[in-house]
Amino acid sequence: GTLNSTLQKVLDSIKTKPNIKAKEIAVILDIPRDTLNKQLRYLTNNHLIERRGSKKTGGYYAI
Repeated sequence: GTLNSTLQKVLDSIKTKPNIKAKEIAVILDIPRDTLNKQLRYLTNNHLIERRGSKKTGGYYAI
């Protein structure tokens, strides 16, 4: 299926910058962190992205 525009922007920002942190995405896209967390959960559950690494140094990757 197609992603809504916010989901697509989140995915694009992860593709552009692998290992990006959630807070960076929130700043770039200017969306609230709780909204972003829902988007990240959706993308993760649908196997479009994954989080790698530790809490401190890890980030998101498109798969």
